Amino acid sequence: MTNILSGLGFDNLFRWLGLEALQSPRSIPPTTPGGTTIQQPTPSGVKTPSQIVGVVVLVGIMLFAAVAAINVLQIDALTALVSGIVLISGRILAGLIVFAIGLYFANLAFSLITSSGGRQSRILGQIARVAIIAFASALALQQMGIATDIVNLAFGLLLGSIAVAIALAFGLGGRDVAAEQLREWLASFRNKQY
Repeated sequence: MTNILSGLGFDNLFRWLGLEALQSPRSIPPTTPGGTTIQQPTPSGVKTPSQIVGVVVLVGIMLFAAVAAINVLQIDALTALVSGIVLISGRILAGLIVFAIGLYFANLAFSLITSSGGRQSRILGQIARVAIIAFASALALQQMGIATDIVNLAFGLLLGSIAVAIALAFGLGGRDVAAEQLREWLASFRNKQY
């Protein structure tokens, strides 16, 4: 698995997600002028993303094999324990994948918005990035099963507070425009009654 993923360029994962600061310089394989990658040994203690995925796959296979072996032994308590570990590990892995996809889309939205070249494009891009990351974080935590009620409540309160802030800003900042519009609606309503 490690060899397949490194051959596919999976070691550039942090660059794809827009997290270049986390990518070790050794995880970017050098290329020849023809475009083929040159395999270099990694220093001890430093793992590339493909090596980490290889270890996760190995542990997953070993856990499923352990569940099968414990089922043969017919020890119910131990079967429930190992099955619970497999279930929790799967939920955590799924949550991390959801968060990684959210990071990718957040950075994609940021680059698309900033490439428009508008006056406020960088600020709007950062707002979009933060909003997508917050949404992806809530989805990832919910997928992991970590305090789903708290995550739902916090996300709902956050969206509600943003809506109230926008309504207040429009109401107080555009009070004259809103009053004029209400007068026009009231006048047209009165004209229709007579």
